[in-house]
Amino acid sequence: MDDTQLIEKVTRIEERSKSNSKRLDDHDNRIDNLEKTYSIMEKMDYRMGKVETAIDNIDKKLDDQQGEKGKKWDKLIDYIFYTILGILLSYIAIKLGMK
Repeated sequence: MDDTQLIEKVTRIEERSKSNSKRLDDHDNRIDNLEKTYSIMEKMDYRMGKVETAIDNIDKKLDDQQGEKGKKWDKLIDYIFYTILGILLSYIAIKLGMK
C-alpha cells in the first residue's frame, strides 16, 4: 500500500467515525428524552392511582349516605304502617267489644 491509499483509507475511517459519533450523540439525546418521559409517566401513574383510590373512597361514602337515607325512609314507613295497623286493630277490637 502506498501513502495515498493509506491517506484515503484513514480519511474514510475518520469520516465514518464522525458520522458514527453524530449518530451516537443523536441516540443519546433520544434516550435522555425517553428517560425523562418515562419518569413523567411514572409520576402520572402514581398520581392516577391516588386519584382512583380517592374516587373509590368517595363512592363508598356516597353509597353509605344513600343507604342511610333509605333506612330513614324505611323507618318512617314502618312507623306509619304500624300506626295505621294499630289504629285499625283498635277500631276492630272496639267494634268487636261493643257487640
